Amino acid sequence: MRFKELTMGDKKITNQQRIDDVLEQQDFDWLLYSEIENADIEIKNKTLIWKGGDFYSGRWHYGIFKAGNFYGTFESGIFEGGNFKGKFIGGLKK
Repeated sequence: MRFKELTMGDKKITNQQRIDDVLEQQDFDWLLYSEIENADIEIKNKTLIWKGGDFYSGRWHYGIFKAGNFYGTFESGIFEGGNFKGKFIGGLKK
């Protein structure tokens, strides 16, 4: 399963098609082109927050990566935690 859950405020969405629709509406469609599994994500203050799961390939354009495994290309944002085994281009890495 690509997405485990999307949290937006007090809403929790688990339907894959509904999550795809929300990501596209919120201009996070770049995530739809990435190879991911069991993603637990949140959208807060127009920022994508990755709370868990595997990001296998693709380009991370912007947001906060808090936990999980990252193997793709990190272009911008904040990498706070998790296992980083990808390519780092820019952003902050803690």
